[in-house]
Amino acid sequence: MSRVLLISRSRKFESRLRGLLDNELDSIMGRSLAQGASVAIAGLGLDDAPDVAMIGPSVSYAQAYELSTALSARYPGTGIMLVRDSGPGIEKWMTDMNVQAVASPNLGDTALIEAVAGLRDRVHPVAGPRDGHADHARPAAERPTSSPNVDVFDDLDASADNAEEPQITLPEVNSDVGGDGARSGPAILGQIIAVVSPKGGMGKTTVATNIAVGLAKIAPMSVVLIDGDVQFGDVAAALSLAPLTTLPDAVSDVAASDAIVLKTYLTPHAAGFYVICGATSPVDGDRVTGDQLSDLIARLSGEFRYVVIDTAPGLGEHTLAAIERSTDVVLVCGMSVTSARGLRSHMAALDSIDILPRSRHVVLNFADRDSGLTVRDVESITGIPVDVAIPRSRRLVLSMNRGVPVLQDRTRDSVAKALKAIVRRFDPSAPPEKRRLHRRAVV
Repeated sequence: MSRVLLISRSRKFESRLRGLLDNELDSIMGRSLAQGASVAIAGLGLDDAPDVAMIGPSVSYAQAYELSTALSARYPGTGIMLVRDSGPGIEKWMTDMNVQAVASPNLGDTALIEAVAGLRDRVHPVAGPRDGHADHARPAAERPTSSPNVDVFDDLDASADNAEEPQITLPEVNSDVGGDGARSGPAILGQIIAVVSPKGGMGKTTVATNIAVGLAKIAPMSVVLIDGDVQFGDVAAALSLAPLTTLPDAVSDVAASDAIVLKTYLTPHAAGFYVICGATSPVDGDRVTGDQLSDLIARLSGEFRYVVIDTAPGLGEHTLAAIERSTDVVLVCGMSVTSARGLRSHMAALDSIDILPRSRHVVLNFADRDSGLTVRDVESITGIPVDVAIPRSRRLVLSMNRGVPVLQDRTRDSVAKALKAIVRRFDPSAPPEKRRLHRRAVV
């Protein structure tokens, strides 16, 4: 048996497999896996590719997705097997991930070894059958329905002594098609949401990060947040992330030519979405062009149900590229005369070049009674209705300093209600009146 790599959180399964494969098994377990897929895989040598890599059991959807993507990019010739029980949602795992086989952890010892050998022989064919493995593949009639080109080995030979703890299955993604037509691959809605503001300090990043957190509850692992402020983006700080890769990496030539490589540059967030963080310095950010950002947005919209973009203030090249690609635009305004006038000029400029999408959502941030203005005053200045008003609160500042978005906490205050009202506008399951009425949360 050639070398096998196991990536798992189950010590019980690892011990069992080591007893079957002896010195042919390498493993990445709990502590190393906790550092993230990129770090775990980076510790492997480029010239030390395993014949078969097994992911699971006891690995979450997010981890399995990231691991399968990183492994297939680093070792294109390695066969990847998902170790997971067949059940509700397994088709989504098989469709979304770069795996060639799925095996139940409850397979008997002989069946498990045959499954590993079968995948090895499939990706590394040899002349003639190997001893003991000539008939490793089970008849197609005995296999569950699966995605094309994915072998499924069920637990018909399972032993009760080998049972693992149940796996967590995430909800299915809505299969409706958005945009201009049908897309291949996983079910994607492809909604692109640009969060913009004429001036800095209006709370764009706060709104964008909370939208991403809220949408991730609707479509787990089907949301990606892009920090489109190429020079001074602070999404990473707002989410308390320390990314290994940033926006310049995601628009590099190698990422632009390979969707699998692009996915390895995404940073997962604990709330169930992915992030492309801003450059670590303005100099690095300046290398990203508006066309590169536009192309990145378009490619991600073909892979994810929601793409959220936190843009730079004003109407620079990158912000215009994001707005032009977007299906929805969230316009953030402060509760002051200067901010309201700035938004009116901002809208007029965008209307003059005809790139604003029809779906526009106006968010009034820092709303309070002590400003001397009312919501209707702001609407009178801007000439457009306010959809959601977020009350001024020290909690917003605290959440940014902690790196934990408000919607990531289980709170029900007025700030959380206002932010949830924004998210509902993009939830297709919400009643139309919950999505379209103005002033859903006005102080």
